[in-house]
Amino acid sequence: MDYKRFRHRALKNLISILCVMALVSCSWVKDDNDDCPDGFWLKLQYDYNILDVDAAMRYMKDAYVYVYDNDGNFVKRIYATGDDLKAHNYRIRVDGLTEGDYQFVVWSGIDNNQFTLAGETQTKDEFRLSLIGNGSSYNGELPPIYYGSVTDVHFDDSYSVFPISMMKNTNLLSCLVVSVDDTTLSADDYTLKVVTANGVMDGDNEIATDTPTTYVPYVSENVTFDDPDYGELKGAMYALSTLRIMEDSDCRIIFEKKETGETLFNISLPEYIGMIGSLYTNLGRPLSVQEYLDRQDFYTIVFYLNGDLDQLIQLRVNSWRVRTFNHLKL
Repeated sequence: MDYKRFRHRALKNLISILCVMALVSCSWVKDDNDDCPDGFWLKLQYDYNILDVDAAMRYMKDAYVYVYDNDGNFVKRIYATGDDLKAHNYRIRVDGLTEGDYQFVVWSGIDNNQFTLAGETQTKDEFRLSLIGNGSSYNGELPPIYYGSVTDVHFDDSYSVFPISMMKNTNLLSCLVVSVDDTTLSADDYTLKVVTANGVMDGDNEIATDTPTTYVPYVSENVTFDDPDYGELKGAMYALSTLRIMEDSDCRIIFEKKETGETLFNISLPEYIGMIGSLYTNLGRPLSVQEYLDRQDFYTIVFYLNGDLDQLIQLRVNSWRVRTFNHLKL
């Protein structure tokens, strides 16, 4: 075959292929159900955690999106089921808005009988998520809930995807109280509780109440374990669940004798567990106390008392030891 004719035919075929590709390009780059990606989407990412990994697909079961204008006025609410989230790779489509700037607030896991909602269709400042029985005692394991928001987002008809970083708003605490000598602590004789005013959260995920909620264990039992410093220890274990712990809010963990009500210790929970926050990093920088409290959602805390049960010798928080200077008189 003549080389020039061959080259001409090959070039002609290549042009034909490129034309076909241009016609079908919407199909081979699509990432939604339509031939071409379009619309305005919010992409939920549960990456604000201690591991810095996106775990939305594993933990987030649904989502409520509250849309506000830039003045905080309510515009609309969108609900996405778990099946909706999975079908769209944890994206939520937003439509029906006029072009302009908006705020988006997302809650996940609040569709249960543990919480009440107020101000849902009012301004952002009026929104309230409240723990049932706020201001009283709570002795259950809270269902995991998540929060995220973005502000000053421009909405128009172009294809857009805006990521929203979600944060877990519930915590699990496994607390062990032991004596470093032969004094035995029994879970039947003592009680441990967390007292803090965090039973109501607003649209910015800030505490919106002054009324303390008392979190008491949903599990309590006697345990024996091998300690690397003290050998075999016997003590009491308590499992509790709380809403968001805030560094600047008074949050006390209290250990008492059941029979007499005598307090064995009463200390600031965020102060002590926050001491290890700087040991963790994100993008090369140490975490602040509040960021550590928000990223970490599970705590194993061991309280070491002396034989007279009136001095806290040290704490172990998630394998990190926090030593008290000159012992903390309780």
